[in-house]
Amino acid sequence: MALGDQAVQGAGRILAGRYRLVSVVGRGGMGTVWRAVDEVLHRDVAIKEVQLTDSAGDAERESRHERTLREARATARLNHPGVVTVHDVVDEDDRPWIVMELVAARSLQEIIDADGSLPPERVAEIGRQVVGALSAAHAIGIMHRDVKPANVLLASDGRAVLTDFGIAHIAGDATLTSTGGLLGSPAYMSPQRINGERATPAADMWGLGATLYAAVEGRPPFDRSDAMAVLAAVMTQRPTEPRKAGPLAPVLAGLLTKDPVERMTAADAEEALASVARGQHVPAPRTAASPVVSPPPSGTPIASIPVPVPVPTPDLTEVAIGGPPTYPATPGGGGKARKVFIPLAAAVLIAGVAVGVFVALNNKGDDKPGPGPASSSPVAGGKTTDGAGTSTDGSRPTPPASPVTAPGMARTVRDGATLQVPAGWRTYKRKQAFFWSEGTSGIPYVQFDLTPWGGEPREHALEWENTVVAKNDLKGYNRIGGPSPAAVPGAKAVDLEYTFQTSGGTMRAVNRGILTADGRHYALAFVAPASRWNQYRDTVKNVLGGFRP
Repeated sequence: MALGDQAVQGAGRILAGRYRLVSVVGRGGMGTVWRAVDEVLHRDVAIKEVQLTDSAGDAERESRHERTLREARATARLNHPGVVTVHDVVDEDDRPWIVMELVAARSLQEIIDADGSLPPERVAEIGRQVVGALSAAHAIGIMHRDVKPANVLLASDGRAVLTDFGIAHIAGDATLTSTGGLLGSPAYMSPQRINGERATPAADMWGLGATLYAAVEGRPPFDRSDAMAVLAAVMTQRPTEPRKAGPLAPVLAGLLTKDPVERMTAADAEEALASVARGQHVPAPRTAASPVVSPPPSGTPIASIPVPVPVPTPDLTEVAIGGPPTYPATPGGGGKARKVFIPLAAAVLIAGVAVGVFVALNNKGDDKPGPGPASSSPVAGGKTTDGAGTSTDGSRPTPPASPVTAPGMARTVRDGATLQVPAGWRTYKRKQAFFWSEGTSGIPYVQFDLTPWGGEPREHALEWENTVVAKNDLKGYNRIGGPSPAAVPGAKAVDLEYTFQTSGGTMRAVNRGILTADGRHYALAFVAPASRWNQYRDTVKNVLGGFRP
Protein backbone atom coordinates (compact mmCIF):
# COMPACT_ATOMS: atom_id res chain seq x y z
CA MET A 1 0.00 0.00 0.00
CA ALA A 2 1.35 3.43 -0.95
CA LEU A 3 2.07 6.05 1.67
CA GLY A 4 -0.66 8.29 0.29
CA ASP A 5 -3.21 5.45 0.47
CA GLN A 6 -2.27 4.83 4.11
CA ALA A 7 -2.77 8.49 4.93
CA VAL A 8 -6.20 8.54 3.30
CA GLN A 9 -7.33 5.34 5.06
CA GLY A 10 -5.98 6.27 8.51
CA ALA A 11 -6.74 9.99 8.62
CA GLY A 12 -9.51 10.81 11.06
CA ARG A 13 -9.20 7.58 13.05
CA ILE A 14 -9.48 7.99 16.83
CA LEU A 15 -7.15 6.00 19.09
CA ALA A 16 -8.01 5.29 22.73
CA GLY A 17 -10.91 7.71 22.48
CA ARG A 18 -8.65 10.80 22.36
CA TYR A 19 -5.94 10.78 19.68
CA ARG A 20 -7.16 11.72 16.19
CA LEU A 21 -4.82 10.82 13.31
CA VAL A 22 -4.35 13.69 10.86
CA SER A 23 -1.58 12.90 8.35
CA VAL A 24 1.55 10.84 7.80
CA VAL A 25 4.77 12.74 8.49
CA GLY A 26 7.29 9.95 8.06
CA ARG A 27 7.90 6.28 7.55
CA GLY A 28 10.75 3.96 8.54
CA GLY A 29 11.63 0.31 8.90
CA MET A 30 9.68 -0.04 12.13
CA GLY A 31 6.52 1.80 11.11
CA THR A 32 4.75 5.03 10.29
CA VAL A 33 4.78 8.31 12.19
CA TRP A 34 1.54 10.28 12.21
CA ARG A 35 0.70 13.84 13.04
CA ALA A 36 -2.24 13.66 15.41
CA VAL A 37 -4.33 15.79 17.77
CA ASP A 38 -4.87 15.01 21.44
CA GLU A 39 -8.58 15.83 21.73
CA VAL A 40 -8.41 15.89 25.54
CA LEU A 41 -5.48 18.30 25.99
CA HIS A 42 -5.97 20.07 22.63
CA ARG A 43 -2.39 19.74 21.46
CA ASP A 44 -0.61 18.34 18.44
CA VAL A 45 1.30 15.10 18.99
CA ALA A 46 3.22 12.53 16.97
CA ILE A 47 2.13 8.89 17.02
CA LYS A 48 4.30 6.02 15.91
CA GLU A 49 2.38 3.11 14.37
CA VAL A 50 4.11 -0.26 14.17
CA GLN A 51 3.71 -1.75 10.70
CA LEU A 52 3.08 -5.49 10.39
CA THR A 53 2.63 -7.33 7.11
CA ASP A 54 -0.10 -9.90 6.68
CA SER A 55 2.59 -12.60 6.43
CA ALA A 56 4.17 -11.68 9.75
CA GLY A 57 4.21 -14.67 12.07
CA ASP A 58 3.64 -14.67 15.80
CA ALA A 59 7.36 -14.43 16.54
CA GLU A 60 7.81 -11.34 14.38
CA ARG A 61 4.71 -9.71 15.83
CA GLU A 62 5.96 -10.35 19.34
CA SER A 63 9.41 -9.03 18.49
CA ARG A 64 8.07 -5.79 17.02
CA HIS A 65 5.69 -5.37 19.92
CA GLU A 66 8.61 -5.75 22.34
CA ARG A 67 10.79 -3.30 20.40
CA THR A 68 8.05 -0.68 20.49
CA LEU A 69 7.56 -1.05 24.22
CA ARG A 70 11.32 -0.97 24.69
CA GLU A 71 11.52 2.34 22.81
CA ALA A 72 8.69 3.80 24.86
CA ARG A 73 10.20 2.69 28.16
CA ALA A 74 13.68 3.91 27.26
CA THR A 75 12.52 7.31 26.05
CA ALA A 76 10.08 7.79 28.93
CA ARG A 77 12.93 7.39 31.43
CA LEU A 78 14.82 10.30 29.86
CA ASN A 79 14.12 13.92 30.66
CA HIS A 80 16.37 15.77 28.28
CA PRO A 81 15.71 18.44 25.63
CA GLY A 82 17.67 16.38 23.13
CA VAL A 83 15.33 13.39 23.39
CA VAL A 84 11.77 13.23 22.07
CA THR A 85 9.30 13.11 24.97
CA VAL A 86 6.94 10.12 25.19
CA HIS A 87 3.43 10.97 26.42
CA ASP A 88 1.55 7.69 26.21
CA VAL A 89 1.40 4.14 24.80
CA VAL A 90 -1.87 2.91 23.31
CA ASP A 91 -2.79 -0.70 22.42
CA GLU A 92 -4.97 -0.93 19.30
CA ASP A 93 -5.30 -3.83 16.84
CA ASP A 94 -3.05 -6.02 19.01
CA ARG A 95 -0.11 -3.64 18.60
CA PRO A 96 1.24 -0.64 20.52
CA TRP A 97 1.13 2.95 19.28
CA ILE A 98 3.57 5.41 20.87
CA VAL A 99 2.25 8.92 21.52
CA MET A 100 5.14 11.39 21.47
CA GLU A 101 6.08 15.04 21.35
CA LEU A 102 5.64 16.44 17.85
CA VAL A 103 8.89 18.00 16.68
CA ALA A 104 8.60 20.19 13.60
CA ALA A 105 11.88 19.19 12.04
CA ARG A 106 13.71 17.41 9.26
CA SER A 107 16.08 14.57 9.92
CA LEU A 108 19.79 15.15 9.47
CA GLN A 109 19.71 12.51 6.72
CA GLU A 110 17.02 14.44 4.82
CA ILE A 111 19.11 17.61 5.07
CA ILE A 112 22.26 15.82 3.84
CA ASP A 113 20.30 14.32 0.92
CA ALA A 114 18.76 17.64 -0.04
CA ASP A 115 21.49 20.16 0.77
CA GLY A 116 24.72 18.19 0.86
CA SER A 117 27.42 18.51 3.50
CA LEU A 118 27.15 20.98 6.40
CA PRO A 119 29.80 23.39 7.75
CA PRO A 120 32.03 21.94 10.50
CA GLU A 121 30.85 24.46 13.12
CA ARG A 122 27.20 23.61 12.55
CA VAL A 123 27.94 19.89 12.63
CA ALA A 124 29.86 20.37 15.87
CA GLU A 125 26.87 22.11 17.47
CA ILE A 126 24.57 19.29 16.35
CA GLY A 127 27.02 16.78 17.77
CA ARG A 128 27.30 18.68 21.05
CA GLN A 129 23.55 18.44 21.56
CA VAL A 130 23.34 14.79 20.55
CA VAL A 131 26.22 13.76 22.81
CA GLY A 132 24.39 15.51 25.65
CA ALA A 133 21.34 13.35 24.97
CA LEU A 134 23.48 10.22 24.79
CA SER A 135 25.18 11.09 28.06
CA ALA A 136 21.80 11.41 29.75
CA ALA A 137 20.80 8.01 28.37
CA HIS A 138 24.07 6.34 29.35
CA ALA A 139 23.79 7.75 32.88
CA ILE A 140 20.70 5.64 33.49
CA GLY A 141 21.93 2.55 31.67
CA ILE A 142 20.37 3.10 28.23
CA MET A 143 22.41 2.51 25.05
CA HIS A 144 20.79 3.80 21.87
CA ARG A 145 22.55 1.33 19.50
CA ASP A 146 21.33 3.03 16.31
CA VAL A 147 22.79 6.54 16.23
CA LYS A 148 22.67 7.70 12.61
CA PRO A 149 21.63 10.79 10.62
CA ALA A 150 18.09 9.49 10.08
CA ASN A 151 17.58 9.40 13.86
CA VAL A 152 18.71 12.98 14.49
CA LEU A 153 15.99 15.60 14.01
CA LEU A 154 16.90 19.25 13.43
CA ALA A 155 14.27 21.80 14.37
CA SER A 156 14.04 25.24 12.84
CA ASP A 157 15.12 26.81 16.15
CA GLY A 158 18.45 24.95 16.04
CA ARG A 159 17.49 22.21 18.47
CA ALA A 160 18.88 18.74 17.69
CA VAL A 161 16.78 15.83 18.92
CA LEU A 162 17.75 12.17 19.12
CA THR A 163 14.90 9.85 18.26
CA ASP A 164 14.07 6.18 17.60
CA PHE A 165 15.19 4.20 20.64
CA GLY A 166 13.53 1.14 19.07
CA ILE A 167 16.58 -1.13 19.44
CA ALA A 168 17.95 0.53 22.56
CA HIS A 169 19.51 -1.67 25.20
CA ILE A 170 18.39 -1.00 28.76
CA ALA A 171 20.55 -2.28 31.59
CA GLY A 172 18.69 -5.05 33.38
CA ASP A 173 16.46 -5.93 30.41
CA ALA A 174 16.81 -9.10 28.40
CA THR A 175 18.89 -8.67 25.26
CA LEU A 176 16.90 -8.10 22.09
CA THR A 177 18.29 -10.03 19.12
CA SER A 178 17.52 -10.55 15.47
CA THR A 179 17.74 -14.06 14.11
CA GLY A 180 20.37 -14.31 11.39
CA GLY A 181 21.23 -10.63 11.38
CA LEU A 182 22.29 -7.50 13.19
CA LEU A 183 20.11 -4.81 14.67
CA GLY A 184 21.25 -1.42 13.43
CA SER A 185 22.60 0.32 10.35
CA PRO A 186 25.91 -1.15 9.07
CA ALA A 187 27.40 2.19 8.01
CA TYR A 188 27.05 3.52 11.57
CA MET A 189 27.72 0.39 13.63
CA SER A 190 30.89 0.08 15.69
CA PRO A 191 33.33 -2.82 15.20
CA GLN A 192 32.28 -4.15 18.62
CA ARG A 193 28.61 -4.27 17.64
CA ILE A 194 29.45 -6.02 14.38
CA ASN A 195 31.51 -8.50 16.36
CA GLY A 196 28.49 -9.33 18.51
CA GLU A 197 29.78 -7.69 21.68
CA ARG A 198 27.44 -6.17 24.24
CA ALA A 199 26.26 -2.60 23.78
CA THR A 200 28.33 0.02 25.62
CA PRO A 201 28.48 3.83 25.61
CA ALA A 202 31.59 3.56 23.42
CA ALA A 203 29.50 1.93 20.66
CA ASP A 204 27.12 4.90 20.68
CA MET A 205 30.09 7.26 20.48
CA TRP A 206 31.24 5.47 17.32
CA GLY A 207 27.74 5.94 15.85
CA LEU A 208 27.91 9.61 16.75
CA GLY A 209 31.31 9.92 15.05
CA ALA A 210 30.03 8.24 11.88
CA THR A 211 26.94 10.48 11.94
CA LEU A 212 28.97 13.68 12.25
CA TYR A 213 31.36 12.45 9.56
CA ALA A 214 28.41 11.93 7.19
CA ALA A 215 27.08 15.39 8.01
CA VAL A 216 30.32 17.24 7.30
CA GLU A 217 31.48 15.08 4.36
CA GLY A 218 28.12 14.26 2.76
CA ARG A 219 28.70 10.50 2.97
CA PRO A 220 29.44 7.89 5.67
CA PRO A 221 33.05 7.17 6.70
CA PHE A 222 32.86 3.67 5.20
CA ASP A 223 30.99 4.29 1.97
CA ARG A 224 30.87 1.00 0.06
CA SER A 225 28.70 -0.65 -2.57
CA ASP A 226 26.82 -3.06 -0.30
CA ALA A 227 26.22 -3.89 3.35
CA MET A 228 28.75 -6.73 3.50
CA ALA A 229 31.49 -4.51 2.06
CA VAL A 230 30.61 -1.85 4.62
CA LEU A 231 30.83 -4.33 7.51
CA ALA A 232 34.19 -5.59 6.29
CA ALA A 233 35.53 -2.04 5.95
CA VAL A 234 34.40 -1.08 9.46
CA MET A 235 36.22 -4.09 10.90
CA THR A 236 39.47 -3.88 8.94
CA GLN A 237 40.02 -0.42 7.44
CA ARG A 238 40.44 3.17 8.52
CA PRO A 239 37.74 5.73 7.69
CA THR A 240 38.25 7.58 4.44
CA GLU A 241 40.28 10.70 5.20
CA PRO A 242 37.82 13.60 5.61
CA ARG A 243 38.30 16.51 3.21
CA LYS A 244 35.82 19.06 4.56
CA ALA A 245 35.98 18.47 8.31
CA GLY A 246 38.58 21.13 9.10
CA PRO A 247 38.69 21.69 12.89
CA LEU A 248 36.27 18.80 13.36
CA ALA A 249 38.75 16.23 12.03
CA PRO A 250 40.46 15.41 15.37
CA VAL A 251 37.07 14.83 17.00
CA LEU A 252 35.99 12.50 14.20
CA ALA A 253 39.25 10.58 14.51
CA GLY A 254 38.78 10.25 18.26
CA LEU A 255 35.21 9.00 17.93
CA LEU A 256 36.07 6.59 15.11
CA THR A 257 38.95 4.92 16.94
CA LYS A 258 38.43 1.17 16.61
CA ASP A 259 39.61 0.30 20.12
CA PRO A 260 36.69 1.22 22.44
CA VAL A 261 39.10 1.76 25.34
CA GLU A 262 40.97 4.42 23.37
CA ARG A 263 37.82 5.93 21.79
CA MET A 264 36.87 9.46 22.78
CA THR A 265 34.43 9.52 25.69
CA ALA A 266 31.15 11.44 25.76
CA ALA A 267 32.56 14.02 28.19
CA ASP A 268 35.64 14.64 26.05
CA ALA A 269 33.57 14.76 22.87
CA GLU A 270 31.12 17.26 24.32
CA GLU A 271 33.95 19.56 25.36
CA ALA A 272 35.76 19.28 22.03
CA LEU A 273 32.57 19.76 20.00
CA ALA A 274 31.65 22.84 22.01
CA SER A 275 35.06 24.33 21.21
CA VAL A 276 34.67 23.70 17.48
CA ALA A 277 31.11 25.05 17.53
CA ARG A 278 32.41 28.27 19.10
CA GLY A 279 35.02 28.54 16.38
CA GLN A 280 37.91 28.23 18.79
CA HIS A 281 39.73 25.72 16.58
CA VAL A 282 39.38 27.76 13.41
CA PRO A 283 42.51 29.93 12.88
CA ALA A 284 41.48 33.57 12.64
CA PRO A 285 43.06 35.68 9.91
CA ARG A 286 45.88 37.74 11.39
CA THR A 287 45.67 41.43 10.67
CA ALA A 288 47.31 44.43 12.24
CA ALA A 289 44.34 44.81 14.56
CA SER A 290 44.13 41.16 15.52
CA PRO A 291 45.29 40.40 19.07
CA VAL A 292 47.95 37.69 19.06
CA VAL A 293 49.37 35.90 22.07
CA SER A 294 53.06 36.75 22.09
CA PRO A 295 55.57 33.89 22.23
CA PRO A 296 58.63 34.18 24.47
CA PRO A 297 61.39 36.54 23.31
CA SER A 298 63.52 35.23 20.48
CA GLY A 299 66.60 33.43 21.64
CA THR A 300 64.78 31.82 24.59
CA PRO A 301 64.51 28.08 23.77
CA ILE A 302 61.39 26.34 24.97
CA ALA A 303 61.51 22.77 26.26
CA SER A 304 59.10 20.80 24.14
CA ILE A 305 56.49 18.15 24.72
CA PRO A 306 55.65 16.14 21.57
CA VAL A 307 52.45 14.90 20.13
CA PRO A 308 52.06 11.14 20.72
CA VAL A 309 54.43 8.82 18.92
CA PRO A 310 52.78 7.10 15.93
CA VAL A 311 52.92 3.35 15.56
CA PRO A 312 56.14 2.30 13.77
CA THR A 313 55.59 1.08 10.23
CA PRO A 314 57.52 -1.57 8.27
CA ASP A 315 59.20 0.98 6.00
CA LEU A 316 60.97 2.66 8.93
CA THR A 317 64.64 1.87 9.46
CA GLU A 318 65.84 0.10 12.60
CA VAL A 319 68.59 2.14 14.22
CA ALA A 320 70.53 1.68 17.46
CA ILE A 321 73.00 4.08 19.10
CA GLY A 322 74.97 4.02 22.31
CA GLY A 323 72.99 5.24 25.32
CA PRO A 324 73.14 5.76 29.06
CA PRO A 325 72.78 2.81 31.41
CA THR A 326 69.56 1.74 33.11
CA TYR A 327 69.33 0.22 36.57
CA PRO A 328 66.57 -2.27 37.38
CA ALA A 329 64.44 -2.22 40.53
CA THR A 330 66.37 -5.18 41.96
CA PRO A 331 69.95 -6.27 41.13
CA GLY A 332 70.12 -8.96 38.47
CA GLY A 333 72.84 -11.17 37.06
CA GLY A 334 76.20 -9.74 36.16
CA GLY A 335 75.90 -10.40 32.43
CA LYS A 336 76.13 -7.89 29.62
CA ALA A 337 73.38 -5.35 29.04
CA ARG A 338 71.31 -6.19 25.96
CA LYS A 339 71.25 -3.96 22.94
CA VAL A 340 67.80 -2.60 22.07
CA PHE A 341 66.70 -2.21 18.46
CA ILE A 342 63.52 -0.16 17.94
CA PRO A 343 62.21 1.13 14.61
CA LEU A 344 62.37 4.87 14.02
CA ALA A 345 59.04 6.61 14.65
CA ALA A 346 58.33 9.99 13.08
CA ALA A 347 56.97 12.66 15.41
CA VAL A 348 56.17 16.33 15.26
CA LEU A 349 57.74 18.21 18.18
CA ILE A 350 56.12 21.43 19.28
CA ALA A 351 57.40 24.90 20.21
CA GLY A 352 59.55 25.47 17.14
CA VAL A 353 61.26 22.06 16.99
CA ALA A 354 61.07 20.65 13.45
CA VAL A 355 59.63 17.35 12.28
CA GLY A 356 62.06 14.60 13.27
CA VAL A 357 62.44 11.04 14.42
CA PHE A 358 62.88 9.16 17.66
CA VAL A 359 66.07 7.09 17.52
CA ALA A 360 66.21 3.88 19.52
CA LEU A 361 68.68 3.73 22.38
CA ASN A 362 70.87 0.79 23.17
CA ASN A 363 73.22 -0.26 25.93
CA LYS A 364 76.61 -1.43 24.71
CA GLY A 365 76.89 -5.19 24.66
CA ASP A 366 75.84 -8.08 22.48
CA ASP A 367 73.55 -7.71 19.49
CA LYS A 368 70.52 -9.59 20.82
CA PRO A 369 67.42 -7.42 20.53
CA GLY A 370 65.23 -7.10 23.59
CA PRO A 371 62.90 -4.77 25.47
CA GLY A 372 64.18 -1.69 27.28
CA PRO A 373 65.08 -0.70 29.87
CA ALA A 374 67.58 -3.56 29.83
CA SER A 375 68.08 -5.65 32.95
CA SER A 376 71.59 -5.01 34.26
CA SER A 377 73.27 -4.94 37.61
CA PRO A 378 74.59 -1.70 39.12
CA VAL A 379 78.35 -1.62 39.59
CA ALA A 380 79.80 -0.17 42.78
CA GLY A 381 82.78 2.09 42.60
CA GLY A 382 81.74 5.73 42.52
CA LYS A 383 83.08 6.53 39.04
CA THR A 384 82.37 9.99 37.62
CA THR A 385 80.20 10.47 34.52
CA ASP A 386 80.58 12.67 31.46
CA GLY A 387 77.01 13.99 31.47
CA ALA A 388 75.79 11.49 28.88
CA GLY A 389 75.54 8.71 31.43
CA THR A 390 78.89 7.08 30.59
CA SER A 391 81.72 7.01 33.11
CA THR A 392 84.98 8.76 32.22
CA ASP A 393 86.94 5.52 32.34
CA GLY A 394 84.49 3.64 30.08
CA SER A 395 82.92 1.50 32.79
CA ARG A 396 79.33 1.80 34.00
CA PRO A 397 78.83 4.47 36.69
CA THR A 398 77.26 3.99 40.07
CA PRO A 399 73.82 5.62 40.05
CA PRO A 400 73.41 8.77 42.14
CA ALA A 401 71.61 8.58 45.46
CA SER A 402 67.91 7.99 44.81
CA PRO A 403 64.77 7.01 46.67
CA VAL A 404 63.96 3.31 46.83
CA THR A 405 62.94 2.12 43.40
CA ALA A 406 59.19 1.53 43.34
CA PRO A 407 57.76 -1.85 42.28
CA GLY A 408 57.47 -2.12 38.51
CA MET A 409 59.89 0.76 37.98
CA ALA A 410 63.53 0.88 36.84
CA ARG A 411 66.16 3.51 37.61
CA THR A 412 67.98 5.22 34.78
CA VAL A 413 70.61 7.98 34.60
CA ARG A 414 70.34 10.81 32.08
CA ASP A 415 72.57 13.93 32.06
CA GLY A 416 73.68 13.24 35.63
CA ALA A 417 70.11 13.00 36.91
CA THR A 418 68.38 9.84 38.15
CA LEU A 419 64.88 8.94 37.02
CA GLN A 420 62.47 6.11 37.65
CA VAL A 421 60.63 4.85 34.56
CA PRO A 422 58.32 1.86 34.09
CA ALA A 423 60.35 -1.34 33.77
CA GLY A 424 60.20 -2.88 30.30
CA TRP A 425 59.15 0.28 28.47
CA ARG A 426 60.96 1.02 25.21
CA THR A 427 63.52 3.82 25.20
CA TYR A 428 63.79 6.42 22.42
CA LYS A 429 65.80 9.57 21.84
CA ARG A 430 65.16 12.63 19.75
CA LYS A 431 67.70 15.46 19.91
CA GLN A 432 67.84 16.46 23.60
CA ALA A 433 64.78 14.49 24.68
CA PHE A 434 64.46 10.91 25.94
CA PHE A 435 61.21 8.94 25.77
CA TRP A 436 60.00 5.74 27.41
CA SER A 437 56.95 4.23 25.78
CA GLU A 438 54.73 1.27 26.55
CA GLY A 439 54.60 -1.21 23.64
CA THR A 440 54.82 -0.04 20.04
CA SER A 441 51.90 2.40 19.99
CA GLY A 442 53.88 5.19 21.64
CA ILE A 443 51.08 5.82 24.14
CA PRO A 444 51.43 6.36 27.04
CA TYR A 445 54.94 7.71 27.40
CA VAL A 446 57.40 9.43 29.72
CA GLN A 447 59.51 12.31 28.38
CA PHE A 448 62.67 13.70 29.94
CA ASP A 449 63.76 16.80 28.05
CA LEU A 450 67.18 18.45 28.33
CA THR A 451 66.40 21.37 26.01
CA PRO A 452 67.62 24.48 27.88
CA TRP A 453 65.19 27.21 28.80
CA GLY A 454 65.51 30.49 30.68
CA GLY A 455 63.88 31.97 33.74
CA GLU A 456 62.08 30.50 36.71
CA PRO A 457 59.98 27.33 36.32
CA ARG A 458 56.60 29.04 36.81
CA GLU A 459 57.33 31.81 34.32
CA HIS A 460 58.67 29.28 31.85
CA ALA A 461 55.52 27.14 32.17
CA LEU A 462 53.34 30.14 31.36
CA GLU A 463 55.57 31.13 28.42
CA TRP A 464 55.42 27.58 27.10
CA GLU A 465 51.63 27.60 27.39
CA ASN A 466 51.38 30.94 25.56
CA THR A 467 53.46 29.53 22.74
CA VAL A 468 51.35 26.40 22.48
CA VAL A 469 48.13 28.42 22.35
CA ALA A 470 49.49 30.98 19.89
CA LYS A 471 50.77 28.37 17.45
CA ASN A 472 47.96 25.85 18.05
CA ASP A 473 50.71 23.26 18.57
CA LEU A 474 48.50 21.10 20.79
CA LYS A 475 45.01 20.98 19.31
CA GLY A 476 42.33 21.70 21.87
CA TYR A 477 44.85 22.56 24.60
CA ASN A 478 43.11 23.01 27.95
CA ARG A 479 44.90 23.68 31.23
CA ILE A 480 43.40 21.67 34.10
CA GLY A 481 45.93 22.39 36.84
CA GLY A 482 48.90 24.55 37.80
CA PRO A 483 51.44 25.85 37.40
CA SER A 484 51.79 24.67 41.00
CA PRO A 485 54.96 24.19 43.10
CA ALA A 486 56.35 20.64 43.20
CA ALA A 487 58.76 19.19 45.77
CA VAL A 488 62.09 18.18 44.19
CA PRO A 489 65.16 17.91 46.46
CA GLY A 490 67.82 20.45 45.49
CA ALA A 491 65.67 22.17 42.86
CA LYS A 492 62.75 24.47 42.14
CA ALA A 493 59.92 22.86 40.20
CA VAL A 494 56.34 23.44 39.08
CA ASP A 495 53.73 21.12 37.56
CA LEU A 496 51.44 22.08 34.69
CA GLU A 497 48.56 19.71 33.88
CA TYR A 498 46.53 19.89 30.67
CA THR A 499 44.61 17.96 28.05
CA PHE A 500 44.84 18.13 24.25
CA GLN A 501 43.28 16.44 21.25
CA THR A 502 44.91 13.97 18.87
CA SER A 503 43.60 11.66 16.15
CA GLY A 504 43.54 8.96 18.82
CA GLY A 505 41.37 10.97 21.23
CA THR A 506 41.91 13.20 24.23
CA MET A 507 45.33 13.06 25.88
CA ARG A 508 46.18 14.18 29.39
CA ALA A 509 49.62 15.31 30.49
CA VAL A 510 51.51 16.50 33.54
CA ASN A 511 54.59 18.54 32.64
CA ARG A 512 57.12 19.29 35.40
CA GLY A 513 59.63 22.10 34.84
CA ILE A 514 62.75 21.72 37.02
CA LEU A 515 65.54 24.23 37.77
CA THR A 516 68.39 22.77 39.83
CA ALA A 517 70.52 24.66 42.33
CA ASP A 518 73.46 24.59 39.91
CA GLY A 519 71.40 26.03 37.05
CA ARG A 520 70.41 22.94 35.02
CA HIS A 521 66.98 22.97 33.36
CA TYR A 522 64.84 19.87 32.82
CA ALA A 523 61.31 19.05 31.73
CA LEU A 524 59.80 15.76 32.92
CA ALA A 525 56.40 14.79 31.54
CA PHE A 526 53.94 11.91 31.48
CA VAL A 527 51.33 11.66 28.71
CA ALA A 528 48.45 9.14 28.51
CA PRO A 529 44.90 8.92 27.13
CA ALA A 530 42.61 10.93 29.39
CA SER A 531 40.18 8.01 29.54
CA ARG A 532 42.92 5.82 31.07
CA TRP A 533 44.59 8.38 33.33
CA ASN A 534 43.42 6.75 36.55
CA GLN A 535 45.06 3.52 35.42
CA TYR A 536 48.46 5.25 35.44
CA ARG A 537 48.15 7.41 38.57
CA ASP A 538 50.66 5.32 40.54
CA THR A 539 53.05 5.34 37.59
CA VAL A 540 52.81 9.13 37.32
CA LYS A 541 53.50 9.43 41.04
CA ASN A 542 56.54 7.15 40.79
CA VAL A 543 57.94 8.90 37.70
CA LEU A 544 57.68 12.38 39.22
CA GLY A 545 58.65 11.32 42.74
CA GLY A 546 61.62 9.24 41.60
CA PHE A 547 63.51 12.10 39.96
CA ARG A 548 66.74 13.32 41.59
CA PRO A 549 68.98 15.96 39.94
